[in-house]
Amino acid sequence: MNTTKTNWYAVRAKPGTQRMARPIPLAANATYKQEAEWERRKGESILERQLRQEGIDVFMPSYWIRTKHHRTNKLIERRQPFLVGYAFVHLPRLEFERVRAVDAVMCMLAPTRTAGPVRFPENMIAQFMMDEFEADQAHKLQEWSDMERQRFNKQNHLRGQLKKVLPKGRNPKTSLREHADMAIDRLSEVVRARVLAITAQLDALEAAETLAEIDQVA
Repeated sequence: MNTTKTNWYAVRAKPGTQRMARPIPLAANATYKQEAEWERRKGESILERQLRQEGIDVFMPSYWIRTKHHRTNKLIERRQPFLVGYAFVHLPRLEFERVRAVDAVMCMLAPTRTAGPVRFPENMIAQFMMDEFEADQAHKLQEWSDMERQRFNKQNHLRGQLKKVLPKGRNPKTSLREHADMAIDRLSEVVRARVLAITAQLDALEAAETLAEIDQVA
């Protein structure tokens, strides 16, 4: 997002237009550039989408709320505005009427009816962007830590179950998974099914890339 010019103005959003818009579908054969754009626009609001569709650069300071559904444990992500009712638009060519014509825009912020829109300093917008970026990075770090802790705890639990059903006498240099593979043909049908179920769960945990995917592994 361009912050080299100072023509930033505030718009008043119509009620309900700062809620998240429907996700944009991502084609299976999407290019790297398309994937990056899809990721950038993840969680965008109705207001932002309408402005961007008109080629208007918009910045809505925001934060993410991530919770788990109390029954399904499904991860629910919601993006919320820091400034309820407002967003900033970058207008190097001062196209105010073009912004006002966007359906989700109620008006542009001005001190009086007869005064022009209020211009906001570049350093203020840049600070908003930096604060949002730092908060997002801190959240991602915490999310990664939570994910790895959950993965580690589940793996330890499953390995403990695996040790209980596998034959004793494993070589200290042999991993538990290798021991399972070597012993699988000598196990009874019931124990073999149990071992295969546990190793499948361990594989799923290893492949999981999100906390939601890890939570789905029993």
